[in-house]
Amino acid sequence: MHDPAYRLLFSRPRMVRDLLDGFAARGWSGALDFESLAPLPASFVGRELQQRHGDLIWHVRFCDDRWLYLVLLLEFQSTVEQAMAVRILEYSALLYRRLVAHGVLREHGSLPPVLPVVLYNGRRRWTAPVEVTNLLAAGSEALAPYQPSQRYYVLDVARAADADLPAGNLVSALIGLEKTRDAAGLREALKVLFDLLRRQKDDALTQAFVTWLHQGLRHAGRLPADGEDGEDPLAQLRGTQTMLEETVREWTREWLAQGIEQGRREERALLCRQAARKFDAGAAEGLAAALAGVTDPERLARVGDWIIECATGSELLARVRGDNG
Repeated sequence: MHDPAYRLLFSRPRMVRDLLDGFAARGWSGALDFESLAPLPASFVGRELQQRHGDLIWHVRFCDDRWLYLVLLLEFQSTVEQAMAVRILEYSALLYRRLVAHGVLREHGSLPPVLPVVLYNGRRRWTAPVEVTNLLAAGSEALAPYQPSQRYYVLDVARAADADLPAGNLVSALIGLEKTRDAAGLREALKVLFDLLRRQKDDALTQAFVTWLHQGLRHAGRLPADGEDGEDPLAQLRGTQTMLEETVREWTREWLAQGIEQGRREERALLCRQAARKFDAGAAEGLAAALAGVTDPERLARVGDWIIECATGSELLARVRGDNG
């Protein structure tokens, strides 16, 4: 399922510009005239290219007046799509069909290049082949020239290295927020985002980030109250920060509690195995029942001592059952 808040973000020109400038076209983005960056009109795209609501198509002019078409696919599924390269090939072919139908080939004598970009934020690492030829069975050298060839750029959000995130880039700020796992990191990531948005003076873009942040709170069960009509988007962003930080603190407490409980379960299981080895299965079963729910580390330590000291399983169980801490 596609995340509508993410799609809203990448419906804004600045986000697409920063995606190209800092990532997909890094190193050659200076050849692009970003003032010409614009989404393709729905009437141009046609029904075949509108079937997936998470995908966006933009075009931008090179400085020498050529055009580049950007096919942006937003992937939020839990599983990696192994055949993504085939889907990219299909999208490119459909786009070229539309361009031919609109007379681009007839007018210019050639078709513009396409840059396919997959933006992925799933938990698993993206492992699908990025080149369509890697999905094709090996054939003879004579057939190789007749096989389709196209690759795509993939930005795996969760695996993006901090050193590869350019400063002053809104996509970098977005990735920083996606990757943060503690309140201090979240506070710093929000400060970076806030400063960038304040300089942009783009209320629609700021509101898109507010929507995206609120959706994260909704998934965390901490949906903030709706702001009043006409409220400044930057003010909404400020108001969201406290709730986000509290959410991260709650997650941290939950993770710590879960880790401690897991450790106690493993400790109880180890004591039962030791009782089974020294005594018998009946003693281990009785010990498991007596220790169910016990989390006091001192009580569990005493049980370990008693397993060594007691001569019989009955003596062990009597001590454990009579131990009130």
